[in-house]
Amino acid sequence: MSPTPRHVLLDLDGTLVDSLDGIHAACVVAAREIGREVPSRDLVRRSIGRGADRLLHRILARTDETMLDPAIHRRARDSFDREYRIACLAGTSLRDGVPESLAALRERGHRLWIATNKPRPPALKVVERLGLDGMVDGLHCPEDAGVLKPDPRFVRTVSGLDHPGGGGAVMVGDSSVDAETAENAGIPFIAVRGGYDEGRDIGRRVPRPDVVIESPRDLPKAMAGLGADPNEEDAVP
Repeated sequence: MSPTPRHVLLDLDGTLVDSLDGIHAACVVAAREIGREVPSRDLVRRSIGRGADRLLHRILARTDETMLDPAIHRRARDSFDREYRIACLAGTSLRDGVPESLAALRERGHRLWIATNKPRPPALKVVERLGLDGMVDGLHCPEDAGVLKPDPRFVRTVSGLDHPGGGGAVMVGDSSVDAETAENAGIPFIAVRGGYDEGRDIGRRVPRPDVVIESPRDLPKAMAGLGADPNEEDAVP
């Protein structure tokens, strides 16, 4: 009997999909709600990477403010959430090589999970619209985990990971939050360049990721390089 396939935990925004347009649209609405300057696409791109709350503080706080006043932030966040439920599909597309890479990993026996801090309603809309629901084994959101990444419980609550013989896991992502999630859970991290990490190059992060790839297209090769072939018993950490 062959070993249980290894789980691959895949971040969504910036890793599997380019979702800047929808996020920017929601940021514009949030800015107008609290009377702040409308942020540019470039500023929003350079500010994505550690969740919506951090994003809004970065793009909407004035130069004399370290952070937004809590009441103002709440208004901005409520406005952002309402708009993003509508705009989450705007311009959102799969990154190059995603369908081919996910198909190759499933053929090797891996189980694939989208592991995102995006709330379930917009995440599910994106996953279903782009056909990702047919490419992976499941979607894991904060509502499922009860925590946000980088809390290691986010990883441990993915179906099957705590089951005897469930196999090991690998985190694949584009940001320092994903890297910290892997570190906290004691699993390898594959960094995907070209996403969102508050304007930084995730490949230059310290400590360095286990593997750095330029595109999702490189994921099957990266997995093989980790020694994560599910047909090999020593592939489980």
